Amino acid sequence: MKRRDFLKTTTLAAGVAAIGQRAGATENFRTLPGKGATFQRKNGQLVHIMRGLVQSVSDDQGETWSTPKLIFNNGETIHSDSHVLGLLRLQSGKIGLSYGRMKKVQNFMRQEIFFRTSDDEGQTWSAENSITPFDGDDLYALHQSMVQLKSGRLILPAYTSFSHNYVGRPRGIGHGWLPEYYATHMLLSDDEGVTWLPTAALYLWKDLGHGGLAPCGEAAVAETADGRLLMLARTTNMRALRSYSNDGGETWSFVELTELCSSNAPIRLKSLPQSDDLLIVWNQVTAEEHRNGFGRSRLSMAVSKNSGTTWTHFQNLELCPEMQTSVRIVDPEAPQFVRPGEKTHPGQVPNNSIRGIARYSYPNVNFFNDKIYIDHDHYIAPNQWVSKDERRHEAQKLHILPLEALYA
Repeated sequence: MKRRDFLKTTTLAAGVAAIGQRAGATENFRTLPGKGATFQRKNGQLVHIMRGLVQSVSDDQGETWSTPKLIFNNGETIHSDSHVLGLLRLQSGKIGLSYGRMKKVQNFMRQEIFFRTSDDEGQTWSAENSITPFDGDDLYALHQSMVQLKSGRLILPAYTSFSHNYVGRPRGIGHGWLPEYYATHMLLSDDEGVTWLPTAALYLWKDLGHGGLAPCGEAAVAETADGRLLMLARTTNMRALRSYSNDGGETWSFVELTELCSSNAPIRLKSLPQSDDLLIVWNQVTAEEHRNGFGRSRLSMAVSKNSGTTWTHFQNLELCPEMQTSVRIVDPEAPQFVRPGEKTHPGQVPNNSIRGIARYSYPNVNFFNDKIYIDHDHYIAPNQWVSKDERRHEAQKLHILPLEALYA
């Protein structure tokens, strides 16, 4: 059967054909209990672990999920107050688990990252190992961003974050209303998580420093067809960031702006199974859409066949009503800092069919059962200024698609 004929007759791909028509456009989606990370047990069961190390399982390939329960190890709960930063099957067959927690160090609290392994499919876990290499800084990471290279090396693209609240300054909903800065440190382990070493900090040194510095955080890493590593990350300049490593992640090229229009939001990068291609899932947006509060209202996908140099097969997985339906967004404005929602004000409601702003963000990607599993958070709000209690249709949406759908 030809690929095009397959897409026409596959129910799972039917939603892709309807993309870009309305909020929640994909017809075939499921709901996860919450944002988290997923691995597959050897018996085929899917295990989804969420913030606070709460676990849910699926016995029907992700169609339905059990009631979430706390994770216990030898009768005691494993404590975490952050997302699951790493969850993957290691080359040894063990399951690697990484998470964060606030910890008291001398006279202050800081966010640390920890690592454990399981050799019985997640039933019990090894002793906790702190992998935070710095004494004074908080350390965070995008959920399920840890990867293992073909060499066996583990890489967790963690980041330090610095921000300051100025008394009396107005604050909108979203990043960029108060000063903030973050820089990425790759954490490397060659012994399956026993010991870890950090790289030097990565950030955007715009125009070789003449344009100032810009943040680089919540990065994602993938191996490329030509043997390098590619990092993509978020920043405040309306484009995705990119850097390459030729030595397994120990050193990296100057961080640069790509041509990919992007909100200041997480970017998911994955190597496609049984292929040299790369997949990106991210919030594609123009500066003007960002100013009007729609920075995370278009969730797009694209594929690269040349190690991230260029991208093709653009698709919109989710799109807020009345937004531009183009699958490839080209911004007429040059890369620059844009404050999200700066043209909006409290009480303002968009004049569209849902009378609100649909948000699709923090995508995650897994590959199970010869299919691609893409989940992301989702809600609709009247505007950027409302509280969490005023959100509508809030859920963690899960799309299960055939791999062929990425090339439609």
